[in-house]
Amino acid sequence: MRDGLRQVVVATGLAALRGPVSGRWQLPPHPNGSRGGRTTNFADPDEREAASPADLERWLGGTEFLRLWPQLFLPRVVRAAWQPQQPTLARAGAGPGVPQM
Repeated sequence: MRDGLRQVVVATGLAALRGPVSGRWQLPPHPNGSRGGRTTNFADPDEREAASPADLERWLGGTEFLRLWPQLFLPRVVRAAWQPQQPTLARAGAGPGVPQM
């Protein structure tokens, strides 16, 4: 699914997300140049992003993602891509300023 400019990346399952939730990590470069070679602070949720499902699995922690889901400011198209594939997220909440389903 696309959010206008970028493809929305969705994980195959929350259990597959085994990434760090703290510390500073230098992310590998991506073909599109996003964040590659730059140190990312994983304690700051605003600095986390992914370009592929493999990135999500390596760099995103499922438990932390589920905990943060109701607080994340995300475009509706991103929530619409994730929630049908991850019903646990739909039950966790729709997000700030978004009416509950």
